[in-house]
Amino acid sequence: MARTPAAPRGTRDILPEETALWRRVESVARELSDRYAFERVETPLFERVELFARSAGETSDVVEKEMFRVAGAKGSEEERAEWALRPEPTAGIVRAYIEHGLHVQPGPLRFWLIGAMFRYDRPQAGRYRQFTQWDCEVLGDPGPMVDAELIELALRFYADCGVTGVTAHLNSIGDGACRPAFREALVEYFARVEDRLTDDSRRRLRINPLRVLDDRRLDPDLAAGAPRSIDFLCEPCRQHFDAVRSLLDGLGCRYVIDHRLVRGLDYYTRTTFEFFVAGREGQQQALGGGGRYDGLVEALGGRPTTGIGFGLGLDRTIMAMAEQGIEPPRDGALVAVVGATDDLVARLRVCTALREAGVRVRPDGSTRKLGKQLEAAAKAGARWAVIVGEETAGDSVVLRDLDAGEQQELPLAGVAASIAGSGAA
Repeated sequence: MARTPAAPRGTRDILPEETALWRRVESVARELSDRYAFERVETPLFERVELFARSAGETSDVVEKEMFRVAGAKGSEEERAEWALRPEPTAGIVRAYIEHGLHVQPGPLRFWLIGAMFRYDRPQAGRYRQFTQWDCEVLGDPGPMVDAELIELALRFYADCGVTGVTAHLNSIGDGACRPAFREALVEYFARVEDRLTDDSRRRLRINPLRVLDDRRLDPDLAAGAPRSIDFLCEPCRQHFDAVRSLLDGLGCRYVIDHRLVRGLDYYTRTTFEFFVAGREGQQQALGGGGRYDGLVEALGGRPTTGIGFGLGLDRTIMAMAEQGIEPPRDGALVAVVGATDDLVARLRVCTALREAGVRVRPDGSTRKLGKQLEAAAKAGARWAVIVGEETAGDSVVLRDLDAGEQQELPLAGVAASIAGSGAA
């Protein structure tokens, strides 16, 4: 007998016992997206490699090491094109904004999506090659208020999911006016200790020195003594960052200044932020993050437009919920529809009527004896069973309490109300 192929390395199956938490975090994200007046968008799961190279940066880990590249069908027009599965959502949303001329709409524009992302990274706890993010983006708002609003929104998301102790890590990496001086200071500092850097950091030092601060293996003492981006901010960037902090203080949001926080994509400017559960600040423990990207729209061929957004990992949020012992919400009581006769049409009609009344229904389509059907219903987690085909008056059915072993005859139209009135729904 042939062996069943396993799931691809770095991926996982989400099984029924896990889906209650997934439904919870997805419903919180959708509800908050609506309350904060974001509009839903969907972008393709694959785009041209060029899009991600121009946005994330040719030398970013995402482009150099982590993209899942795909090819068109052999002999097709797309065979020679370079495509990649979506490693992050911002580039695709900005591409759609430009392609569809959304700049003519009254702004700022606010978009959200929930979807799968793909990174060819070394699999480890909390880091999957396919993962799910909730993403929110605002295009056309240059002021500091939206920075604070998005950070507050993310913290509210974690709180509404029940995760406690989440803190925002905050930094400003400046812009094209002031970042060059910071970059030069980093090169000068790390060049003196290059022999203590990893091979990755030595390469980054020549190409993108800010990314040296991102190295997970960087000596903590070297990191602590490195130049700080906020010490090089020009006056407009400093005023923006001070305003963001003041607004967060006014909102009572928990945050700390993190001088190593530069984020991994080249398009970030000014405000950058990540979210951690206090005490779990390792780089593999970030729940999500984001920041400003005021030059990205122009870099991708659009008109100069400011932008800011975040991507929150739902996989990691659910892991944090599980670690904190957060129980998934209870579903409504499950009702099994079983039959004392073999009239399957009658059972399905009862199922339809109960579902229209908002009842969760699991039908039994077998011809087993009634006792076996009731036993199977209890094993499946049903709290109630509706027995069809018993000798009852008119359109009445028998409603059986599988826990108490009691039953009653009542009209089909009254089943939902009876279950709800029992207090066990």
